[in-house]
Amino acid sequence: MPQNDDQLLSAITRIVPSMLTAMEAFEQLQRNFHPTHSAQLKLTFEPFEARLREDFNFFSTVEFPPDIAAIGSTLHQAATYALRACEGITGDHTDIAPMMRAMRAHCRAQEEIYALAPAMTPVNQYFLEPEARANRRLLSQLAHQEVAPADVIVSEDLPRGILSVANARTVRGGFSVYVPENLDLQAPTSVVMALHGGTGHGSDFIWSWLREARTRGFILVAPTSTGNTWALDGPDRDLPALVKILTYLRQNWTIDNDHILLTGMSDGASYCLQAGLNPDSPFTHLAPFSGVLHPDIVMQGRLQHAHKKPIYLVHGTLDWMFPVEIARMARAELEQAGADLTYREIAGLSHSYARTENPALIDWFNAALQVPSNA
Repeated sequence: MPQNDDQLLSAITRIVPSMLTAMEAFEQLQRNFHPTHSAQLKLTFEPFEARLREDFNFFSTVEFPPDIAAIGSTLHQAATYALRACEGITGDHTDIAPMMRAMRAHCRAQEEIYALAPAMTPVNQYFLEPEARANRRLLSQLAHQEVAPADVIVSEDLPRGILSVANARTVRGGFSVYVPENLDLQAPTSVVMALHGGTGHGSDFIWSWLREARTRGFILVAPTSTGNTWALDGPDRDLPALVKILTYLRQNWTIDNDHILLTGMSDGASYCLQAGLNPDSPFTHLAPFSGVLHPDIVMQGRLQHAHKKPIYLVHGTLDWMFPVEIARMARAELEQAGADLTYREIAGLSHSYARTENPALIDWFNAALQVPSNA
């Protein structure tokens, strides 16, 4: 039998904050993840998982009436994914594979619960930068969210929010795009194109940037590589696909052609430099995170295209895949080539996405993209 209002309210007000708290804690631990630190991270994270599991067990005993059953189902699915993410940290593991699966589960949890942002203020706030979470005007504007079809086609009247263009998780070569719900369609809009790491997917990586795009009002696009990773070797099928995405954006929105940022993580960072350092690059700014300067760029003489190119290079001192010395060599080569380089070496960061660097990166990319005032 459906539960009474008090039980429903209790179930919702318990599961939502404990889930969002665990998800934010996961982000912090993900930043510090290192194969040799797993035991310490497990101890730190166990209380968040325990609280979420307790609240999830209670939530699972409550039956939602038919008129709000969809909300109950969404919360249940989001919490299930959030718990899977927790298990990737707290389980007894000896390799990094469970953590990789946990990161994907964390993305799925965000994807599920994002649908409730218009109806639930805490969810709406979670997908904003912390400085903007008390901004009632912004929260109200973003709550007027349209649900896009699973795969949209070019149209004169595209919905806003997150759109998926041939980007189901079983498909390669598509892209996900976020168009702010409060976007001024007449004003030129900056674009951030974010490239996932090896074997990743744009529908997951878009969540690494959604807060900043919602808060500051730029178009965010997260492509999926045509192969299992980006075309770092052999024929390049990815750059033509990225150019087509920009054409798609220009056909449907007013794009600020002076502010088109290409960024990426790991293999996405390495490919960011490959795609950006060529004479016909459509990208005005580059921001590689935790990648490498591919030797082919130097051997083919393409380093000359770094001259005066705005580049924001980020690397962690504890990167276990690409040691920081690789980034320091890249910095030296880019500076020698005359790049307009900003180098950020982050103490304690391993081979994980430095999400906390996003705000400073956006300030560097386009100073006009500020966190809106509460006034």
